[in-house]
Amino acid sequence: MKAHILITNNKTFPVCRDRLFWGIGIPNAPTDFQEWISPKNSRKPFLKMLVDMLNVDVGDLVFLYERQVGFHGVYKVKSPLFFDTSEISNRDGLFVNKQWPVRILLENVYYFPKPVNEDLLFSTPKYENIFWIWAYRKSQGARGCNTITPEAAEALIELLVKINGSAMEYKGFDPYKPQKIEKIQLTFVKENSKVVLEDYLRGYITSKMTNDKEFEKFLGKLEDIEWYANNVPYHITQKNIDILVFHKNFRYTNAPLRYKYSVIELKKDIVKPNDVSQLIRYAQWASGRLANGEVEMIQPILIGHDFSEDAIKKSNSADFNERGIILVRYKAINEYKITFNLI
Repeated sequence: MKAHILITNNKTFPVCRDRLFWGIGIPNAPTDFQEWISPKNSRKPFLKMLVDMLNVDVGDLVFLYERQVGFHGVYKVKSPLFFDTSEISNRDGLFVNKQWPVRILLENVYYFPKPVNEDLLFSTPKYENIFWIWAYRKSQGARGCNTITPEAAEALIELLVKINGSAMEYKGFDPYKPQKIEKIQLTFVKENSKVVLEDYLRGYITSKMTNDKEFEKFLGKLEDIEWYANNVPYHITQKNIDILVFHKNFRYTNAPLRYKYSVIELKKDIVKPNDVSQLIRYAQWASGRLANGEVEMIQPILIGHDFSEDAIKKSNSADFNERGIILVRYKAINEYKITFNLI
């Protein structure tokens, strides 16, 4: 189960709640989608915001975080990601305009009138341990879309129930109905067979993670993917794992078994020895934080356009665990397609 915390404030939350949608953007955000993905705007946050949203799928759970108030829920993603600059208002005259053009539709699952205060996420050692991803993200500066672990999603629902007792009916829902929903498809700029921005590579992988058999070359069975996210914070500083994947199956045990964590580092250019060292640090953190020290549950994966000989030697000689480091060379075929091959 994937779940996401989506950021709102006292003006945007009532609109998102009543009209059952959410969007992302900033003041003066481009109203032309091509400007969101143009490398000319690489120093602006548009592409990074879009890549975060490409991790959101129909059926995922959503909690709306109202700044200075708390977490509202529970909602579910109803539509694919789409681009729409029309103004949306609620019955109280509050509105969201073209500054929020990257949007999803929501459906109500359970309406709880009282939100969860953020302090409750860190009120006990149990909750502190569960909500590590939110704690690190907040310390770095929360993004518009924040993917949380299955354990964190369950704990948020638990807290909503503890505070409210039971869900209630809300009669203020007036679902927003866009004239047209056209699913966003990421295109990218390449030079020869290399993408010009790493965000293109990250967005391509996360948007196709569970439906492109190409990824089974390094991830294993796609049906076993339980959860995944991009730019996962693992420290209070600006340190993030490019892509983190949880793997689970029911095939060999009576209960679902989470048996592997894939830690993926991406490089759009040539992979060097320092990149191998960086990946091993991430893998060590994942072993301690996620796998209770069981290093064999961690699968380090390094994806790059090419690899230096020293990087290959360092990867082959690394003794982190018996799985070893999987090395993957990517190739951008055109503006829509990337292929992957093991080294």
